[in-house]
Amino acid sequence: MKVNIGISEKNRQAVALELNKLLADEHVLYNKTRNYHWSVEGPSFMEFHKLYEGQYTELAETIDQIAERIRTIGHFAEGRLKEILQLASLDEPEAPTDQKSQ
Repeated sequence: MKVNIGISEKNRQAVALELNKLLADEHVLYNKTRNYHWSVEGPSFMEFHKLYEGQYTELAETIDQIAERIRTIGHFAEGRLKEILQLASLDEPEAPTDQKSQ
């Protein structure tokens, strides 16, 4: 998509890369938050369950806003999981054998 917003293509490309890195981190955080939402146990279950739901709902909106910003500068938002994990600075370690220890 050809975009004329007064920013050179080189600079738009650099901004898109940084926004895609941020987008990748938001995806990782979103998935971690969903996992905690699904896995929470104990006497404070409902409070944490609702807390995580509010957080992942806000993260989903943030993800959408970042992706749309990338598109407005003429680039594509990364949506492939393999590339998201490569771009992300948040760690996504190997799965533990005990699901409760994640």
